[in-house]
Amino acid sequence: MKSLSGAFADSLLASVRTLLPLAGASCYAVDSEGCPFGHRLSGLSMQQLREYRSRFCRNDPFYPALHDSADQDIVVLDDACSMHGRAGYVEEFLHRYGYCDEVEMFFRNKAGRIAIGIGMIREERDGRFRAGEIDMLRKVKPFLEMALASHLASSEDETRWRHSPYATALTQRETQVVEQLLRGASNREIAQSCGVTVATVKAHFFNIFSKTGVASRTELVTRLLGH
Repeated sequence: MKSLSGAFADSLLASVRTLLPLAGASCYAVDSEGCPFGHRLSGLSMQQLREYRSRFCRNDPFYPALHDSADQDIVVLDDACSMHGRAGYVEEFLHRYGYCDEVEMFFRNKAGRIAIGIGMIREERDGRFRAGEIDMLRKVKPFLEMALASHLASSEDETRWRHSPYATALTQRETQVVEQLLRGASNREIAQSCGVTVATVKAHFFNIFSKTGVASRTELVTRLLGH
């Protein structure tokens, strides 16, 4: 599955924001390690996203890897914090930007792994999410899943390359880098989601090319998906 971007992601976020009063919303893809990437924003700034990726992503109580084995796909802030802590995320990120509450909605592929997430954020003037609003999101979620069906299906299909003999020599991080490449992530997006520099990502690709016997990204994609 490619990172959610363009007209489809914007339309998805616009639909979500018609359901409830929100200060902002984001949607993103999730790789096989439970790391979010390819964020698309509505009502939020790129500066906030850059700060989130550099300082708070892995300290986020909604970090997808923390919820992959859970049975709740609509998670409220209080529950996420009680399960996983991360008080710094709330005080130093949400509250500092004037946000009072957040709800995350996760979508899973056929294997049951979280593949897409939508985050919804509230300001004080709109108040915290109420029980009736969360119940409404639960009722709407199956319709959003229908809209995302092709993306969720392709998310599962594109993990089959990991059974290729070319993939067996890769490290866990190299596998993560390749998976994000196959899903359309740029070097910068891969670096941000993995918490490394762009130069490190390029070094990973150099090692990947050597192990798989290819000379370019195009050849790598062709070899892995062709297998």
